Amino acid sequence: MPKPNDFHIGVIEFFSILLPGALLTAALVGRFHPELAEPLRSLLAPAGADWVAFALASYAAGHFVFLVAAMLDGLVYDRLELWKRFRGGADHCYLRATEARQAFFGTLERDVPMNSFAWAKSVLRLRAPAALADVERYEADSKFFRSLVVVIPVTAVLLAASPLLAALAAALTLASFFRYAERRYKSTEWAYRYLLVLIETPSPDPRR
Repeated sequence: MPKPNDFHIGVIEFFSILLPGALLTAALVGRFHPELAEPLRSLLAPAGADWVAFALASYAAGHFVFLVAAMLDGLVYDRLELWKRFRGGADHCYLRATEARQAFFGTLERDVPMNSFAWAKSVLRLRAPAALADVERYEADSKFFRSLVVVIPVTAVLLAASPLLAALAAALTLASFFRYAERRYKSTEWAYRYLLVLIETPSPDPRR
């Protein structure tokens, strides 16, 4: 049983609480108590501290980029039904996975209590971790290129790019978008495929 004086910071707490708190504290001190700025400079004096500051800034900025880029899912990908461009027709795996989810939860309501993709990943997490790792690889790729769709044009504007570089940035943005859509489709498609195979395949007899 944990004791009151036991203190443990996990990876999640470190990145989600401690680092953002350090950024906010430094900003508040610099804004309202400039007389305390000198102690902060001494903390950044050791070699390599500038890389730490860069990592913190990148981590914070990455969250804002992720938030903006995530809107592409609902505003563009889902509305244009881009998965049809890769499938060439109806998404049969999605339809069957949705039917299985509705039967499991006993409801026909949309995305209640979770959508089909989230449910498929939950089942894979419990019963087929190797399959989940494959799905998450596609998902990580899609989110990376989705963020590039936001980062590339913003970077071009900030750098006041020449017409040639602006055209290159536009081409890279378009290429990143299609790569994001293709990887996103594969992440969902393979999640549904693995789920259906798992459902249709009988569990092995533990006595054998």
